[in-house]
Amino acid sequence: MKEKYLPMSENYVISKNAEIMGFISMVDNYLAALFIDAKFQGEGHGKELLNFIKKRRKKIQLKVFKKNYKAVNFYLRNGFVIKEELLDEETSEKEFLMEWEDNSK
Repeated sequence: MKEKYLPMSENYVISKNAEIMGFISMVDNYLAALFIDAKFQGEGHGKELLNFIKKRRKKIQLKVFKKNYKAVNFYLRNGFVIKEELLDEETSEKEFLMEWEDNSK
């Protein structure tokens, strides 16, 4: 991921006292990565990064493994909807294509 996606992504980092807590990576309107260090999870940093990106996009898409209930529920709570169920070709795992759209304008 580091060599392939990060160089072509728009990346934002959240930190405190020079310690990186997490980051979000976008490729156009596709949310390629949202990671929060385990010791900072549950403190609202993921939502903060997501809201930061939402202010800069009209639509965001992402894929998440169906069995990753915590992530699926996080995105549902933050306004994303499940558009379709897919099969990841590399892992043969079921995944959801999810989408958020700014309907306020």
